[in-house]
Amino acid sequence: MSDAPTATTGAATGASTGKVTVTPEEFHLIKYEASEIAAVVAGLAELLGVTNPIHVVVDETTPLAKMSAVVADRSSDTTITIRAESGALEDTQRFTHFSAENARGSLGRMMLRARDRLRPDFADTPGDLDLSLTENAAWDTYCAGRLARLGVPVNEQRFRYNHRNRFGFSDEVDADFNRIWAADDLSWDDLA
Repeated sequence: MSDAPTATTGAATGASTGKVTVTPEEFHLIKYEASEIAAVVAGLAELLGVTNPIHVVVDETTPLAKMSAVVADRSSDTTITIRAESGALEDTQRFTHFSAENARGSLGRMMLRARDRLRPDFADTPGDLDLSLTENAAWDTYCAGRLARLGVPVNEQRFRYNHRNRFGFSDEVDADFNRIWAADDLSWDDLA
């Protein structure tokens, strides 16, 4: 983990679910504020019932949008580490500017993945960077569907199209997408 300074938020931003840290504390290449990112994560943690400490590491040197979530173990006090390339949190109408709405969707998916990883039925899940394209698409569908039902704005058509690209364009694939999108209690075996 980086020795860079972090911005911390907790009860001060209204989140009573744990500590959130963001690295770097100051952004120089993009117009993001660590405190804004921390506030979004704290609000999501409360909404999603995530009580673990969360550390968000933003790579401001790339406009790409790759993200990953890591949990060291399944304890209730293990730190969830979310790594995000800056494009995952960006306002698509104003490049290099932060978008709280886009960040909620992106960070929310990663937080749900981390929450899933804390469950015994996700114990054998590969790391985010080791997932196949189909595994990643299925899990993104599952996470985005749950976020949508909680009121977080997500573009269902974006995830449907991604699902079709990975599994094929057919009525069976659409039915599978609908099943995963509407589910709340799938295991890793159900997704894989």
